[in-house]
Amino acid sequence: MPGIKQRIQNILQLVPFPAVAMEVVQLVDNPKTSAAKLGEVISKDQALAAKVLKVANSPFYGFPKQISTINFAIVVLGFETLKEIVLSVSLASSLANKLDKEFDLEKFWKHSLLTGIIAKHLAKDFGYRVTGEAFTAGLLHDVGLLVIAQYFKKEFQSIVQIGKREEFQFEQIERRFLENSTHFEIGAWLAEKWNFPDQLVEAISFHHQPHLAPRNPQLPALVFLAELICHKLGIENIEYADHDRTFTENLKDVLNILKLDESFLNDGFIETYKARIQADIVKNQIYLSQT
Repeated sequence: MPGIKQRIQNILQLVPFPAVAMEVVQLVDNPKTSAAKLGEVISKDQALAAKVLKVANSPFYGFPKQISTINFAIVVLGFETLKEIVLSVSLASSLANKLDKEFDLEKFWKHSLLTGIIAKHLAKDFGYRVTGEAFTAGLLHDVGLLVIAQYFKKEFQSIVQIGKREEFQFEQIERRFLENSTHFEIGAWLAEKWNFPDQLVEAISFHHQPHLAPRNPQLPALVFLAELICHKLGIENIEYADHDRTFTENLKDVLNILKLDESFLNDGFIETYKARIQADIVKNQIYLSQT
């Protein structure tokens, strides 16, 4: 019987990334892309196009007239918002079809989406060159957890149960049950299979230890800090006891990467970000309703 690592590699071959979503990401990141071209690509996937239109017509955006075409939706929403919608609904739909009822998928996606949204805000604040890249890295940072929860249910249940105690770090527990593998390594392998850019693969792989990233530690550092803010706001993906130690051990290195002082993370800062993402939390619920 193949070991866990071989099973993981076999499974990753069977988890396709939605082709239209990948094409949308590439087009949005290309400054020469037109709204017409983007609309043409999204229209290839009728189910996706219907979800985009439903989001565009939601009360959140408050457009006075019915939006009936993808091209009009693109003009109203803008390229970056469109990319967020397409990535969110595509990933949630494609990776969430074999989960146990015990897995709180809504909590998981809320955490993932808001990590991406906060990472985008941080990227803008700190002058990171591609804010949309920060959103994608934040959204995908824990995608390996979904793979474990879907395909290694027994191991995942054991990891979570032991993780609710305070005896071991979550990474140590994962390595014990997954032949020395972790959710961030599995997520990075999956991103490689999907032919994602190297910087996104690296951000997923090193979002717990950004200072070890060999190419671009700033991107995983933004994701780390965004996830820390989610933790401070009580927006977790799964419940385990050792959150604080996980963040504390690498926080100093992350702040050094981003050239920040420890006083930066005061209560005022957290409250400021909480206020900034209130509208995004509403948007998050709209995205989740389309999955």
